[in-house]
Amino acid sequence: MISLVAPVGSIKSKYAINLRKNIEELYPNRDEVEIIIYENDNVTLGTKYNMAVDMAKGKKIILLHDDMVLRPGFVEEMDKYIEKNKIVTYTRIEPPIYNDLYPGKVIEDCGFDLEDFNQEKFYSIEIEDKVVPGGSQIFFGCLKEDYIGFDGNAFEIFCEDDDIHLRYKLGGFESIVCPAALYHFVSKTSRTKEGHQQRELNSNRNFVRKWGFRQSKYAQKYNVAFVIKNCNFELLSTLEPWCDTIYTDDEMGVLEAMYYEREQPNTTTDLKSKIKVTKYSTPKEDIILEFDGHQFNQNSFSIVHQLSDIITESGEIGTFELDIFKITINKIESFSKDLIFISK
Repeated sequence: MISLVAPVGSIKSKYAINLRKNIEELYPNRDEVEIIIYENDNVTLGTKYNMAVDMAKGKKIILLHDDMVLRPGFVEEMDKYIEKNKIVTYTRIEPPIYNDLYPGKVIEDCGFDLEDFNQEKFYSIEIEDKVVPGGSQIFFGCLKEDYIGFDGNAFEIFCEDDDIHLRYKLGGFESIVCPAALYHFVSKTSRTKEGHQQRELNSNRNFVRKWGFRQSKYAQKYNVAFVIKNCNFELLSTLEPWCDTIYTDDEMGVLEAMYYEREQPNTTTDLKSKIKVTKYSTPKEDIILEFDGHQFNQNSFSIVHQLSDIITESGEIGTFELDIFKITINKIESFSKDLIFISK
C-alpha cells in the first residue's frame, strides 16, 4: 500500500474535494492506495504533515498539497523509485506564476485554478523519462520508516521544506527527482492568507536561528556569540538570528526589553536567555565575534552570512581579525548532526 498524504485548511474546500475525487477516480482500490486528507488548524503546517503521516498505513508515503491534480501513472511511477534511504521528488507542472526553473518543475499553462483547468493539455505534456539528482520543497515520497518529520516547532509555515531536505542530506539520504508528474496550481492556500509575508520572513529568520546560516557550502552548525559595542535596536534585530548568544553594552536592558516585546511572538527561541549584557556576563561560547556596531556595514553582514563556512575552512583554534571583526575560535565542534532528527 502507498499512502497519499495531504494536510488541508479545510476538508470541505474545493481543492480538497477535487483532490480526493481525482485520486479516487485514478485509484479506486483503497487496499492499494490510501488517501489521507487531514484537517487541523490548531498546529503548524509541519506538525500537520507529521500527524497525517503517523496515520498512514502504507509502507510508502507521498506528500501532496491540496491544490494538485494527479495524472494516470503517477503513483506507479513514484512506486518504482521509492526505496530505502532514498527521497524521491516528483515533477510538478505549474502555470507561469513563478518562473524560476529547477529539477522537478515544469512551467506550462494548463490553468490557474480549477475552473479553467485544461485536463487535455495536462495529459498531453511529455515529461522526459529520466532521473536526476536533487529535490526540494514538500513534493516528495519515501518509505514511511525514512520519514524524519518536519520541524513544526521552529517553523509555522515556510522553510520547513528547506530544513527537512538539509537534514536528509546531512543524514546521508540520496535525493532524486523522477518523472512522475502532477499539476500544481501554486500557493492557493499558503500565500492567500493575510499576513503570509510576515510569516515567511519569520520562518527565514527561524531557519537562521536554528542553523546559523541560510545558505552554506558545508552546512555546519557552530556555537557562536556576538559581542557588540555600541549596539542599537536595528543592529540587534539584524544580527540576533545569526548567533546563539548576543552580548550588548545595553546595561539598562532597554534594547532587550523592546526587542523581546516585538520579536518573541515570532519564534520559539528563548530570547531572554539569548540576549545578554557584556558587563554582567562573560562570553564562553566556542566561537566569539567582537566588533563595534558603529562600523558594521553591508560588507560586514556578508561576512556574517558566510561565517559558518569561514570557520569550517579556517580549521584552527586561535584569534584572528577579519574586516571589523575580532574572531576567537576556542573550539571547533559542529552540532549539525544533532539537528537531523526531530524529537517527538
